Amino acid sequence: MRKNIYTTAVFLTVIATLILMVGCTNLKQVPVESHYYTIEYDPPRPIKAEPLPYVVKIEQFQTSPLYNSNRIVFKNEDFTRDEYIYHKWRAYPGELVSFFLSRDFSETGRFQATLYYESSLPYTYLITGVVEDFYLQAGDFGEAVLSVAMNLVDNTRHGKGNFVLMQKKYRLSVESGIVGPSGLAKAMSTAMQQLSAEILDDVSTVLENR
Repeated sequence: MRKNIYTTAVFLTVIATLILMVGCTNLKQVPVESHYYTIEYDPPRPIKAEPLPYVVKIEQFQTSPLYNSNRIVFKNEDFTRDEYIYHKWRAYPGELVSFFLSRDFSETGRFQATLYYESSLPYTYLITGVVEDFYLQAGDFGEAVLSVAMNLVDNTRHGKGNFVLMQKKYRLSVESGIVGPSGLAKAMSTAMQQLSAEILDDVSTVLENR
């Protein structure tokens, strides 16, 4: 009887020791660090021309439900979207596109003034939009895919409601060279730079004829 009690006590002691060891091991595990990425490229040079006499406000763009997150999304095959858990953008796609578009419009000096979406100052024209695609197309080299639907709205028709002067969709694909978040960030920066230049050119053309 005493032998059975002793054996049971030893067994329970070993089990308790193992549980404590596992618990201590878990406590000592270092949490995985998240990595954050952003779009980065040089702003355009100022345009050597008289600015157009308009104040343009750029609203914060909305983001498609598929990409309305700061996690980096990639596509391996049709009808699927996956996310990197520990690799994220510094902001949501709509926020990134709106910010860099506003910055570039302002840097060129093409208009009398460019207002960020938070501004309460009066404006003559408003740019709104939706980021429809913002992801890494997986493959041998990978591609950054960026697509935006944009509207240019006339805000000068006081009492008559706003009027859409232009509505256009833009889609760009830029090879990343490296499949992964770092390659995507570089390629997406190139895509954003091209997108910004195209939108600026289109808006300028429309407003030059007003």
